[in-house]
Amino acid sequence: MMNTFIYLVKFIASMGVIIGHTRFPGTFGYIWDAVSRYICPFFFAISGRFLIPYSMKKTPDIRKRVGKAIKKLLKTTGIVYGIYLAYSLIFHLKNGIGFVEWFSSKFNLSEARWFFLFNSGKFIYDGSYTFDHLWYLFALFYVFGLIYIFAPVLRKWMKALVVILLGGLYFGELLQTFYPIRPFDISITTWYVLRNWLFEGMPFVLIGIWFSDYIGKLKEDLGEDKFRARSKKWIIPGFCSIAIGMVCSGFEFMLLGKKECPFGALLMVLGILFLSETGIGGGRFLWKIGKEGSSDIYFYHVLVICLVDQLSYYKIIPDFSMAAKPFIVMALCLIFIWYIPRTVRAHKKKA
Repeated sequence: MMNTFIYLVKFIASMGVIIGHTRFPGTFGYIWDAVSRYICPFFFAISGRFLIPYSMKKTPDIRKRVGKAIKKLLKTTGIVYGIYLAYSLIFHLKNGIGFVEWFSSKFNLSEARWFFLFNSGKFIYDGSYTFDHLWYLFALFYVFGLIYIFAPVLRKWMKALVVILLGGLYFGELLQTFYPIRPFDISITTWYVLRNWLFEGMPFVLIGIWFSDYIGKLKEDLGEDKFRARSKKWIIPGFCSIAIGMVCSGFEFMLLGKKECPFGALLMVLGILFLSETGIGGGRFLWKIGKEGSSDIYFYHVLVICLVDQLSYYKIIPDFSMAAKPFIVMALCLIFIWYIPRTVRAHKKKA
C-alpha cells in the first residue's frame, strides 16, 4: 500500500531545504536552519527503509537489489551532475574565464582529495553555485556500494555500526565546539568533515534498514491486523519525538553553534519513521507533489536560486528581500520543476 505520509514529509522536506538555502532573516532564519538539518538524514533513512525487504536474507538477492539501486542512482547522478557542470561552465565562460582555467580549478588533485574523502569540494560546487547539495547523491553511492560489498555481514554488523558511527558524529560535533582538532590537516569545524558518507550517510541508511527489519519482524510475529492495532500507539510518541527534536535542534544551535546534523535531527527522523507506520495519511494533494517532484526539487532548487540571483543582479527581475525570497524560490520550483513537467507528461500520455 502506498505510504502517502512519507510522500507528504518528502514534500515538506523539499520545501524546507529551499528555506534553508535561501534563509529567512534574523534569529528565526538561523533557528530554522538548525531545525531543517533533519532533511538529509531523513532522505538517507528513507533510502534505507525501502532498500532491502526484511524477507530478503540471501546475499545474492541483496546484491541484486542493491545493484539495481546503484544503477538507478548512477543514472540520476549523471544527469543532475551533468546539468550543474554545464551551468558552471556557461557561467564562467560568460564571466571571461576560459575552459582550461575553469576545468583546472575544479578538477585537480587537491579538490579530488576533498571529493573522494568527504563528497565535497569544487568537484561539485564552485563560484557559480555555492551549495554542495549534490554531496547527498555521491554519499548515497558510497553507502550503497559498501552495502553491496558487505552484504554477507550487513545484518550482523549494522546495529553496531549505527551506534559507532553516530557516536563518532556527535562526539565530533562536541569537538567542533570545545576542542577543534585538525584531522587531514583541515579543521573539524569545516562542514564536510563530519557531514559526509561515513558519519551521516551510512548510519542513517542503516537506521532505515534496521527499521525496515523491525517492522518486518513485527508483522511476521503479530500478523497484519495486530500490527496495525499496535502501531496506533506510536502516534503520540512519534509526534512527541519530532517536537522534542525540533526544540532540541534549536537549543543545540543556541548552546553549541551551527551543527550539520544536530542530535535533534536523529529524534525527528525516528519520529517520522514510526509515524509512517501508523496509518496516518498524507492528505489529498500535497503528498502527490512529494511523490512526483520532491527529489527533483531537491536536486535542482539550487539552480533556481542561482538563476534568480543572476536575474536580480542584472536588474531583469526585482531584488527580492530575504523574507520574500524563500517563497519566490519555492513557487518557481513548484511551477518549473514539478507542475510543468507533470503537465507535459500528462499531455504525452493523452496524445
